[in-house]
Amino acid sequence: MDIADAAYALLLGAVAAFNPCGFALLPAYVTVIVTGTAGRDDAAVPRAVALRRALGFAAAMTAGFVAVFTALGLLFGGVSLSLQATVLPAVSYVTAVLGALVIALGAVMIRHGELRGPGLGALGRASHAPGRTFASQLAYGATFAVASLSCTIGLFLVVVTQALAASGAVATVAPFLAYAIGMGASVVIVSLAAALAGNGLAAAVRRRTPLLMRAGGVLMVLAGLYVTVFGLAEILPRFGIHALDAVLLTTARWQSSISLAIQSWGTPVLVTLVAVAAVASAWVVLAARRAERAASDVR
Repeated sequence: MDIADAAYALLLGAVAAFNPCGFALLPAYVTVIVTGTAGRDDAAVPRAVALRRALGFAAAMTAGFVAVFTALGLLFGGVSLSLQATVLPAVSYVTAVLGALVIALGAVMIRHGELRGPGLGALGRASHAPGRTFASQLAYGATFAVASLSCTIGLFLVVVTQALAASGAVATVAPFLAYAIGMGASVVIVSLAAALAGNGLAAAVRRRTPLLMRAGGVLMVLAGLYVTVFGLAEILPRFGIHALDAVLLTTARWQSSISLAIQSWGTPVLVTLVAVAAVASAWVVLAARRAERAASDVR
């Protein structure tokens, strides 16, 4: 896989983490990060220890992302070219249906301030947030990844295109893995920021959850409209209707501009950010160990 393509997939994943469809999970996520690190039961926990716990939670969520998207990569890698030719045309119909579903869910969130429906209400409630076990946090990351797909189908299809153009099993899975790591990088930033903010953020999120959910509903409706139009823009030309061709042309120009930008400066910047993140993570772990040793000495 070309380094520029890998950087592109990383960037797409980082952007995809901040999507309206994942917004339903955000209140529970932020609450668990903060109250699990600096809540009333952890009032005496040093900030460095809180940061380490947040980093561990982000790592578990990232592992969930990697599991989901690697599985999808293996799925695409195992599909034959003849089957791809049969399946890929149907993706546009799936995209349009997903867009309509996102619009409907967004409308529900705007009206009620939460997701309602079979199996949906739990998504936005802090009481259904993951526990402190690695398994529950990993499952939460996988759920977040799956929920996000419906709003990031346009970005995700770029990764699918990269995979289909690759030769070999490793090159096919690589774009999906890079996408998952990019999404995880954004979650690391959010996790550390939440831990630094402390209890104030958790309390604010709990108080304003209905308002945040309604704002997320508006974003979901807008995203759903775009996804629906994007899907229809690929379907209608098959029936001789070209009214939405401008949508595909505009999307192609955006993707080309982003790709050229990454090729010119994006890769060095991403490498630098990864290096900074690695150093910061190492500092958090070492600082947490020193804080724990100091606390044990005091006792």
